[in-house]
Amino acid sequence: MELATFGAILGFALTLEEKRASFYETSAQGDVGTLFEELARGARKRLARVERTRREGVAEMILEPISGLSADQYQVDVSPTENQASLVQKAIALEETVLRFYRQAADKMPVREVAHVFTRMADETEGHLQDLHPLQG
Repeated sequence: MELATFGAILGFALTLEEKRASFYETSAQGDVGTLFEELARGARKRLARVERTRREGVAEMILEPISGLSADQYQVDVSPTENQASLVQKAIALEETVLRFYRQAADKMPVREVAHVFTRMADETEGHLQDLHPLQG
């Protein structure tokens, strides 16, 4: 699916953050439980941030054409698993995908404020990856 408008990109960001929140909420167990609970709370906050960004003064840009982004580029397996090592690998793959999406989408955003929000979210995601990488077994 082509993410060809401002509205489509923000809608996809909402879907991505919901997917992140759900993954971390259902996977918070064992040694990674505390970190995953924190990442789930953060994803819920980021979801609210994207919703707020979409509402605040950018309605005129909803149909602004954008090219070069496809939802297919950002698909990642977040199915539940019992194996903690597998959970960490899935979390890393998820965060790497989220990072790539926000970096690429920020470059395409016609609204500077939204590009700034996406850049900030990408920077936060880099921090998540730094937290997750030491957990690899």
